[in-house]
Amino acid sequence: MAFRRTPSTDSRLVQIAGWPTLVLVTVLLWLLASSILPKLVPTPQRVLAYLLSTPPMLVAESFARTLYNSILGFGIALGLSVASVFLSYLNRFLECFVASLNTFVQSVSVLVWTLVLIMIFGVLSPIPPVLVTTAATYPVLLSTVLGASKALDKRFRELSTVLGASKVQEFATIILPGSVPHIASASRAAIGVALRISVVAEAFGGGGGVGYQLMYNYDLGIPEGVFAWALLLVLLMILLDRAILKPMEDWTKRWLL
Repeated sequence: MAFRRTPSTDSRLVQIAGWPTLVLVTVLLWLLASSILPKLVPTPQRVLAYLLSTPPMLVAESFARTLYNSILGFGIALGLSVASVFLSYLNRFLECFVASLNTFVQSVSVLVWTLVLIMIFGVLSPIPPVLVTTAATYPVLLSTVLGASKALDKRFRELSTVLGASKVQEFATIILPGSVPHIASASRAAIGVALRISVVAEAFGGGGGVGYQLMYNYDLGIPEGVFAWALLLVLLMILLDRAILKPMEDWTKRWLL
């Protein structure tokens, strides 16, 4: 029996071919850059040699620290976002306050958060990377959840009024459960932001993590070390997204009302 190609088969083939093509293009551009700027851009072979010489325990500890900072900061931001949306749902004044707070937090640079928090808690403190991550991911989550809550409120306001539900009951039984798919989608983007931002704060501090290793190799003038840790961070983000975040987002889409 002859194999018949279908649109879904073609789509899967395109998706499978995307990653090898990306890897090939990246390696070719990398080789080109290393040939043009050999003193600044190390070859893939030098970066691979550095990776093989790096103690696995150091890699594991650095990854664990960065993941801890990112996930904890994200968790705090998620809790604050849900609490903020709940407050904005209570009355018009709190809604305007939360919207203003969201705009303010978005307006402050990550660099400013990093420097201010390091001045407050100290260079060796583990707190700045967590709080910087919280400040960076809070607006991402809050904007999405606010939009979802407003749409759900508009859609089910008459129903909740007929049933005589209070604001708290409506939020707990309709708004929050109905926002889960939107929270999952925003979380996928927010965790990506958290991983990218936490390394910035780690680079300025001395508490360890991938960001600290990046800055350490940069200060010592080891370009292959900078590229190696950057590559490991990218691989970590891709693995986390494809193995956990995207399946979680697809699963929560079943909750759409």
